[in-house]
Amino acid sequence: MQMTFSRMWREHRYLTKVAIMLLVVATSLSGQNLMHPRAVAMGGAFTAIPEGVFSVSSNPANLGFPADYHSYFKLGGIHWQLTNNFYSLLTAAKYGGRDLTGNNGELQAEFIQDLPDDGWRMNNTLNLALPIVNFSTGNKAFTTNVLYTSDYYVSRPALDVIFGNIEKGTEYEAELRMDAMTAIEYAYSMGIPYENLAVGFSLKYYQGLGYYGLAPMHSSGTIVVDTAAFILNGSGDYLFRQSGGGRGVGVDLGLTYRDKSGLDMGFCIQNIAARIKWNSPTLFSEGLGNSILGMMGDQLKKGIFKVSDLNLPFDGESYRYRYELHNIAGDELFEGDSSYSDFFYSSRTIIEGDSATFMTKIPLVLRMGIAKRMSGDLLVALDFSTSFRDRFHYNKGWRLSLGIEYTYLSKTPFRFGLSFGDISGWEVNLGSGLHLGFAHLDWAIGFHRGIWLHTMQGFHFTLGSYFTGKHRTR
Repeated sequence: MQMTFSRMWREHRYLTKVAIMLLVVATSLSGQNLMHPRAVAMGGAFTAIPEGVFSVSSNPANLGFPADYHSYFKLGGIHWQLTNNFYSLLTAAKYGGRDLTGNNGELQAEFIQDLPDDGWRMNNTLNLALPIVNFSTGNKAFTTNVLYTSDYYVSRPALDVIFGNIEKGTEYEAELRMDAMTAIEYAYSMGIPYENLAVGFSLKYYQGLGYYGLAPMHSSGTIVVDTAAFILNGSGDYLFRQSGGGRGVGVDLGLTYRDKSGLDMGFCIQNIAARIKWNSPTLFSEGLGNSILGMMGDQLKKGIFKVSDLNLPFDGESYRYRYELHNIAGDELFEGDSSYSDFFYSSRTIIEGDSATFMTKIPLVLRMGIAKRMSGDLLVALDFSTSFRDRFHYNKGWRLSLGIEYTYLSKTPFRFGLSFGDISGWEVNLGSGLHLGFAHLDWAIGFHRGIWLHTMQGFHFTLGSYFTGKHRTR
């Protein structure tokens, strides 16, 4: 980078600190994966082995086979996953609160080198299983769950621009993604057996309570550095949408084969045609008003996200941001008579009364798994899964999961899992439970990209309790 822009960056080094803080806070605020603690503890290698009500989110076909108990009733559960692909406590100690441009930019260069090549992504998932209305009996199940998810992404070219890694003759695509959603998911599921095969389905209805994010097809930006002289040009147009009410549907289909030798194979396609149509309120969402959306919006109205000259009321409006850069050169900006507004133009517009409906699609997911009981106490499972879009916590690309369950102590089983791929990179999982008669409590925890508190870049925690029927069916 030429000296003029090095000086320009030093003059605006507070922007660097703000950008770091924004992305770090997004990591802690920023979710969608509904999983039982047993599945999390086994690293997600669960497509071939779930039973009863726990088949719904993994493979509804398993409802068609006899489970250990005729009925399952969830008392409640929480599933929380917080992850990103860069930030850790070690990163915070190294870069947080420090002037990156000091000492001739050595720390800045190191920071830029450490940034992920595929961009910085932050995600948080919080799912709550409601009591009483989560149960299975025989080959049927009905579930009700509250879902909160938020997913933020900043592309590597955009990060290079934010942190001053700009080169001549390069066009930087400022790709940004943001989604935050709260919804209630209702699902009716059934498994149908045929000898060693079973097929199953889940019919899902989504009751949207709040959404805000960038419209994927209406948000883009570029910054170009002139090849002859170090001069910045660019433009961008971003549309934020929000709504306090929506409705949608989705379908899961599953297939399971159980060999007489004890080998189980499962296949499941999730979120077929799953989408939520926003600005389509239901009776329930109308009763809540915009209270859920207001709670979700606090992160943009307060703290590091707050824009002092913009009052975004979060009651249904859309927000459009546009910018233009006109031949910005460091010498002219800091040493000439021109003002900042002569080079940079931006507008922020609240589109009031925006009642037009819009869709958010929930990514399609494909799962395949095998499981084998090696002995009476040891179960080993292997799963492959993939999604086809980077949105709502889902990640485009394959994920491999390996899991074991050891039940020598049947009341306190031991579970362990490893997984590779997805936004979490690699993950180590542990879990167990306490099973006393018809009362059961299970837990699991996972560590992303590091097994120590200061090196991990995310975690996975889930806790669930349930009652079972007293009669064993096998």
